Amino acid sequence: LRIIYYYIISHVLYIHTLYIYTCTCPLVSPTPFPLLKQSTTQKRKHDTKMNILSQTQILHLSIAILLFITASSSSLSPSSSSPSLSPSPPSSSPSSAPPSSLSPSSPPPLSLSPSSPPPPPPSSSPLSSLSPSSSSSTYSNQTNLDYIKTSCNITLYKTICYNSLSPYASTIRSNPQKLAVIALNLTLSSAKSASKFVKNISHGGGLTRLEAVAVADCVEEIGDSVTSLQDSIRELDSINYKDSAKFEMVMSDVETWVSAALTNDDTCMDGFSLVKTAVKDLVRRHVVEVARLTSNALALINMYASTQENFS
Repeated sequence: LRIIYYYIISHVLYIHTLYIYTCTCPLVSPTPFPLLKQSTTQKRKHDTKMNILSQTQILHLSIAILLFITASSSSLSPSSSSPSLSPSPPSSSPSSAPPSSLSPSSPPPLSLSPSSPPPPPPSSSPLSSLSPSSSSSTYSNQTNLDYIKTSCNITLYKTICYNSLSPYASTIRSNPQKLAVIALNLTLSSAKSASKFVKNISHGGGLTRLEAVAVADCVEEIGDSVTSLQDSIRELDSINYKDSAKFEMVMSDVETWVSAALTNDDTCMDGFSLVKTAVKDLVRRHVVEVARLTSNALALINMYASTQENFS
Protein backbone atom coordinates (compact mmCIF):
# COMPACT_ATOMS: atom_id res chain seq x y z
CA LEU A 1 0.00 0.00 0.00
CA ARG A 2 2.85 2.41 0.80
CA ILE A 3 4.40 1.87 -2.62
CA ILE A 4 1.06 2.42 -4.36
CA TYR A 5 0.47 5.69 -2.49
CA TYR A 6 4.00 6.93 -3.28
CA TYR A 7 3.38 6.07 -6.92
CA ILE A 8 0.12 8.11 -6.95
CA ILE A 9 1.77 11.07 -5.19
CA SER A 10 4.66 11.20 -7.65
CA HIS A 11 2.32 11.19 -10.65
CA VAL A 12 0.08 13.91 -9.15
CA LEU A 13 3.09 16.16 -8.52
CA TYR A 14 4.36 15.47 -12.01
CA ILE A 15 1.03 16.42 -13.62
CA HIS A 16 0.76 19.62 -11.52
CA THR A 17 4.33 20.58 -12.44
CA LEU A 18 3.55 20.26 -16.12
CA TYR A 19 0.38 22.30 -15.66
CA ILE A 20 2.22 25.09 -13.81
CA TYR A 21 4.96 25.17 -16.43
CA THR A 22 2.41 25.40 -19.23
CA CYS A 23 0.59 28.30 -17.55
CA THR A 24 3.77 30.31 -16.82
CA CYS A 25 5.64 29.88 -20.14
CA PRO A 26 6.08 33.18 -22.21
CA LEU A 27 4.25 33.67 -25.44
CA VAL A 28 6.89 33.60 -28.23
CA SER A 29 4.61 34.03 -31.16
CA PRO A 30 5.12 37.44 -32.91
CA THR A 31 2.45 40.05 -32.78
CA PRO A 32 0.92 40.51 -36.22
CA PHE A 33 -0.30 44.00 -35.51
CA PRO A 34 2.29 46.47 -34.11
CA LEU A 35 -0.39 48.88 -33.23
CA LEU A 36 -1.75 46.41 -30.78
CA LYS A 37 1.69 45.63 -29.21
CA GLN A 38 1.11 47.74 -26.17
CA SER A 39 -2.30 46.25 -25.47
CA THR A 40 -0.95 42.78 -26.10
CA THR A 41 1.93 43.35 -23.67
CA GLN A 42 -0.46 44.62 -21.04
CA LYS A 43 -2.71 41.64 -21.61
CA ARG A 44 0.28 39.27 -21.28
CA LYS A 45 1.26 40.91 -17.96
CA HIS A 46 -2.31 40.61 -16.81
CA ASP A 47 -2.41 36.94 -17.89
CA THR A 48 0.92 36.33 -16.21
CA LYS A 49 -0.41 37.87 -13.00
CA MET A 50 -3.48 35.70 -13.22
CA ASN A 51 -1.31 32.67 -13.92
CA ILE A 52 0.82 33.45 -10.85
CA LEU A 53 -2.31 33.53 -8.73
CA SER A 54 -3.37 30.23 -10.24
CA GLN A 55 0.07 28.80 -9.43
CA THR A 56 -0.34 29.73 -5.77
CA GLN A 57 -3.74 28.20 -5.56
CA ILE A 58 -2.58 25.11 -7.37
CA LEU A 59 0.47 24.86 -5.09
CA HIS A 60 -1.70 25.10 -1.99
CA LEU A 61 -4.08 22.54 -3.39
CA SER A 62 -1.21 20.20 -4.23
CA ILE A 63 0.25 20.51 -0.73
CA ALA A 64 -3.18 19.82 0.78
CA ILE A 65 -3.64 16.77 -1.42
CA LEU A 66 -0.13 15.60 -0.56
CA LEU A 67 -0.76 15.96 3.19
CA PHE A 68 -4.12 14.19 2.94
CA ILE A 69 -2.68 11.26 0.94
CA THR A 70 0.32 11.03 3.30
CA ALA A 71 -1.97 10.99 6.34
CA SER A 72 -4.18 8.35 4.74
CA SER A 73 -1.15 6.27 3.85
CA SER A 74 0.23 6.45 7.38
CA SER A 75 -3.16 5.55 8.92
CA LEU A 76 -3.41 2.40 6.76
CA SER A 77 0.21 1.33 7.12
CA PRO A 78 1.04 -1.88 9.09
CA SER A 79 2.81 0.20 11.76
CA SER A 80 -0.39 2.09 12.63
CA SER A 81 -2.50 1.44 15.69
CA SER A 82 -5.24 -0.33 13.69
CA PRO A 83 -5.58 -4.09 14.23
CA SER A 84 -3.20 -6.11 12.10
CA LEU A 85 -4.35 -8.97 9.93
CA SER A 86 -1.06 -10.81 10.18
CA PRO A 87 -0.59 -13.27 13.03
CA SER A 88 1.69 -12.07 15.79
CA PRO A 89 2.98 -13.92 18.84
CA PRO A 90 1.28 -12.99 22.10
CA SER A 91 3.07 -10.41 24.16
CA SER A 92 4.49 -11.37 27.52
CA SER A 93 4.47 -7.85 28.88
CA PRO A 94 2.46 -7.00 32.00
CA SER A 95 -0.06 -5.14 29.84
CA SER A 96 -1.22 -8.47 28.33
CA ALA A 97 -2.23 -9.87 31.68
CA PRO A 98 -5.90 -10.83 32.12
CA PRO A 99 -8.18 -8.10 33.43
CA SER A 100 -8.71 -7.86 37.15
CA SER A 101 -12.45 -8.46 36.73
CA LEU A 102 -11.86 -12.18 36.25
CA SER A 103 -12.84 -14.24 39.26
CA PRO A 104 -10.05 -16.09 41.17
CA SER A 105 -11.52 -19.40 40.05
CA SER A 106 -10.99 -18.55 36.36
CA PRO A 107 -8.00 -20.43 34.92
CA PRO A 108 -5.16 -18.24 33.61
CA PRO A 109 -4.91 -17.94 29.81
CA LEU A 110 -2.50 -20.37 28.22
CA SER A 111 0.47 -18.88 26.39
CA LEU A 112 0.87 -20.00 22.79
CA SER A 113 4.51 -19.01 22.44
CA PRO A 114 6.92 -21.85 21.58
CA SER A 115 9.06 -21.14 24.63
CA SER A 116 6.27 -21.77 27.13
CA PRO A 117 6.09 -25.42 28.29
CA PRO A 118 2.76 -27.25 27.94
CA PRO A 119 0.65 -27.49 31.09
CA PRO A 120 1.12 -30.72 33.03
CA PRO A 121 -1.60 -33.34 32.42
CA PRO A 122 -4.06 -34.00 35.26
CA SER A 123 -3.14 -36.75 37.59
CA SER A 124 -4.65 -40.08 36.61
CA SER A 125 -3.73 -41.93 39.77
CA PRO A 126 -6.65 -44.04 40.99
CA LEU A 127 -5.84 -43.14 44.58
CA SER A 128 -6.29 -39.40 43.89
CA SER A 129 -9.84 -39.95 42.58
CA LEU A 130 -11.00 -41.64 45.78
CA SER A 131 -12.47 -39.15 48.18
CA PRO A 132 -13.09 -40.10 51.84
CA SER A 133 -16.82 -40.38 51.17
CA SER A 134 -16.35 -42.73 48.19
CA SER A 135 -13.93 -44.86 50.21
CA SER A 136 -16.44 -45.10 53.02
CA SER A 137 -19.23 -45.96 50.58
CA THR A 138 -17.12 -48.69 48.98
CA TYR A 139 -16.31 -50.16 52.38
CA SER A 140 -20.00 -50.09 53.40
CA ASN A 141 -21.10 -51.80 50.19
CA GLN A 142 -18.47 -54.50 50.63
CA THR A 143 -19.72 -55.06 54.17
CA ASN A 144 -23.27 -55.52 52.88
CA LEU A 145 -22.10 -57.99 50.26
CA ASP A 146 -20.19 -59.94 52.89
CA TYR A 147 -23.33 -60.13 54.99
CA ILE A 148 -25.33 -61.54 52.05
CA LYS A 149 -22.61 -64.08 51.29
CA THR A 150 -22.48 -65.22 54.90
CA SER A 151 -26.26 -65.49 55.09
CA CYS A 152 -26.42 -67.51 51.86
CA ASN A 153 -24.04 -70.09 53.30
CA ILE A 154 -26.95 -71.63 55.22
CA THR A 155 -29.00 -72.19 52.05
CA LEU A 156 -28.94 -75.22 49.75
CA TYR A 157 -28.31 -73.19 46.60
CA LYS A 158 -25.64 -70.72 47.64
CA THR A 159 -24.73 -69.41 44.20
CA ILE A 160 -28.35 -68.71 43.25
CA CYS A 161 -28.87 -67.05 46.63
CA TYR A 162 -25.90 -64.70 46.31
CA ASN A 163 -26.44 -63.85 42.64
CA SER A 164 -30.11 -63.00 43.18
CA LEU A 165 -29.65 -60.96 46.38
CA SER A 166 -26.33 -59.15 45.81
CA PRO A 167 -27.87 -56.44 43.56
CA TYR A 168 -29.97 -55.40 46.58
CA ALA A 169 -27.03 -55.15 49.01
CA SER A 170 -27.47 -51.40 49.55
CA THR A 171 -31.14 -51.96 50.45
CA ILE A 172 -30.60 -54.95 52.72
CA ARG A 173 -27.81 -53.30 54.76
CA SER A 174 -27.19 -56.30 57.04
CA ASN A 175 -30.87 -56.35 58.01
CA PRO A 176 -32.21 -59.94 58.30
CA GLN A 177 -35.84 -58.85 57.92
CA LYS A 178 -35.15 -57.00 54.63
CA LEU A 179 -33.07 -59.95 53.49
CA ALA A 180 -36.01 -62.34 54.01
CA VAL A 181 -38.56 -59.98 52.45
CA ILE A 182 -36.48 -59.40 49.32
CA ALA A 183 -35.86 -63.15 48.98
CA LEU A 184 -39.62 -63.76 49.15
CA ASN A 185 -40.32 -61.04 46.56
CA LEU A 186 -37.83 -62.58 44.15
CA THR A 187 -39.45 -65.98 44.68
CA LEU A 188 -42.92 -64.52 44.09
CA SER A 189 -41.81 -62.88 40.83
CA SER A 190 -40.38 -66.18 39.58
CA ALA A 191 -43.55 -68.07 40.60
CA LYS A 192 -45.78 -65.63 38.68
CA SER A 193 -43.59 -66.00 35.59
CA ALA A 194 -43.75 -69.81 35.81
CA SER A 195 -47.53 -69.75 36.30
CA LYS A 196 -47.98 -67.59 33.19
CA PHE A 197 -45.74 -69.89 31.16
CA VAL A 198 -47.61 -73.05 32.18
CA LYS A 199 -51.00 -71.41 31.46
CA ASN A 200 -49.83 -70.54 27.96
CA ILE A 201 -48.93 -74.18 27.40
CA SER A 202 -52.36 -75.37 28.55
CA HIS A 203 -54.09 -72.88 26.23
CA GLY A 204 -51.88 -73.69 23.28
CA GLY A 205 -53.49 -77.02 22.50
CA GLY A 206 -51.88 -80.02 20.86
CA LEU A 207 -51.29 -81.81 24.18
CA THR A 208 -51.84 -85.47 24.86
CA ARG A 209 -54.25 -86.53 27.56
CA LEU A 210 -51.47 -87.13 30.12
CA GLU A 211 -49.79 -83.82 29.26
CA ALA A 212 -53.06 -81.90 29.55
CA VAL A 213 -53.80 -83.40 32.99
CA ALA A 214 -50.25 -82.72 34.27
CA VAL A 215 -50.25 -79.16 32.98
CA ALA A 216 -53.67 -78.42 34.51
CA ASP A 217 -52.54 -79.75 37.91
CA CYS A 218 -49.33 -77.73 37.71
CA VAL A 219 -51.21 -74.53 36.97
CA GLU A 220 -53.28 -75.05 40.11
CA GLU A 221 -50.27 -75.90 42.30
CA ILE A 222 -48.23 -72.91 41.19
CA GLY A 223 -51.26 -70.67 41.69
CA ASP A 224 -51.45 -71.85 45.30
CA SER A 225 -47.72 -71.14 45.68
CA VAL A 226 -48.26 -67.57 44.50
CA THR A 227 -51.01 -67.06 47.05
CA SER A 228 -48.90 -68.47 49.90
CA LEU A 229 -45.93 -66.26 49.01
CA GLN A 230 -48.10 -63.14 48.85
CA ASP A 231 -49.49 -63.88 52.32
CA SER A 232 -45.99 -64.43 53.68
CA ILE A 233 -44.69 -61.13 52.32
CA ARG A 234 -47.68 -59.20 53.71
CA GLU A 235 -47.21 -60.66 57.20
CA LEU A 236 -43.43 -60.27 57.19
CA ASP A 237 -43.63 -56.61 56.16
CA SER A 238 -45.91 -55.71 59.08
CA ILE A 239 -44.23 -57.78 61.76
CA ASN A 240 -43.57 -56.27 65.18
CA TYR A 241 -40.41 -57.81 66.54
CA LYS A 242 -40.74 -55.92 69.84
CA ASP A 243 -43.74 -58.08 70.79
CA SER A 244 -42.02 -61.45 71.12
CA ALA A 245 -45.25 -63.49 71.40
CA LYS A 246 -46.76 -61.99 68.27
CA PHE A 247 -43.45 -62.19 66.45
CA GLU A 248 -43.17 -65.93 67.04
CA MET A 249 -46.76 -66.48 65.90
CA VAL A 250 -46.28 -64.49 62.69
CA MET A 251 -42.98 -66.19 61.90
CA SER A 252 -44.59 -69.57 62.40
CA ASP A 253 -47.32 -68.69 59.89
CA VAL A 254 -44.78 -67.39 57.38
CA GLU A 255 -42.67 -70.53 57.65
CA THR A 256 -45.78 -72.66 57.13
CA TRP A 257 -46.87 -70.76 54.03
CA VAL A 258 -43.42 -70.82 52.42
CA SER A 259 -43.09 -74.53 53.17
CA ALA A 260 -46.48 -75.08 51.51
CA ALA A 261 -45.31 -73.15 48.44
CA LEU A 262 -42.26 -75.39 48.20
CA THR A 263 -44.45 -78.48 48.50
CA ASN A 264 -46.71 -77.21 45.72
CA ASP A 265 -43.71 -76.88 43.42
CA ASP A 266 -42.72 -80.48 44.09
CA THR A 267 -46.29 -81.65 43.56
CA CYS A 268 -46.40 -79.87 40.19
CA MET A 269 -43.40 -81.83 38.94
CA ASP A 270 -44.74 -85.13 40.35
CA GLY A 271 -47.65 -84.84 37.92
CA PHE A 272 -45.21 -85.17 34.98
CA SER A 273 -43.73 -88.47 36.17
CA LEU A 274 -45.54 -90.35 33.40
CA VAL A 275 -44.89 -87.70 30.73
CA LYS A 276 -41.78 -88.23 28.60
CA THR A 277 -42.13 -85.37 26.11
CA ALA A 278 -40.58 -81.94 25.66
CA VAL A 279 -43.46 -80.34 27.56
CA LYS A 280 -42.13 -81.86 30.79
CA ASP A 281 -38.68 -80.34 30.22
CA LEU A 282 -40.12 -76.89 29.51
CA VAL A 283 -42.28 -76.89 32.63
CA ARG A 284 -39.54 -78.38 34.77
CA ARG A 285 -37.09 -75.64 33.80
CA HIS A 286 -39.39 -72.96 35.21
CA VAL A 287 -40.71 -74.83 38.22
CA VAL A 288 -37.27 -75.93 39.40
CA GLU A 289 -36.13 -72.32 39.45
CA VAL A 290 -39.12 -71.37 41.60
CA ALA A 291 -38.51 -74.31 43.95
CA ARG A 292 -34.85 -73.38 44.51
CA LEU A 293 -35.64 -69.75 45.23
CA THR A 294 -38.39 -70.86 47.60
CA SER A 295 -35.99 -73.17 49.43
CA ASN A 296 -33.45 -70.36 49.87
CA ALA A 297 -36.13 -67.94 51.07
CA LEU A 298 -37.34 -70.46 53.65
CA ALA A 299 -33.80 -70.90 55.00
CA LEU A 300 -33.33 -67.12 55.35
CA ILE A 301 -36.71 -66.82 57.09
CA ASN A 302 -35.70 -69.49 59.59
CA MET A 303 -32.42 -67.63 60.20
CA TYR A 304 -34.32 -64.37 60.80
CA ALA A 305 -36.68 -66.07 63.24
CA SER A 306 -33.86 -67.64 65.22
CA THR A 307 -31.88 -64.40 65.28
CA GLN A 308 -34.78 -62.44 66.77
CA GLU A 309 -35.56 -65.17 69.31
CA ASN A 310 -31.96 -65.18 70.48
CA PHE A 311 -31.99 -61.37 70.69
CA SER A 312 -35.15 -61.44 72.79
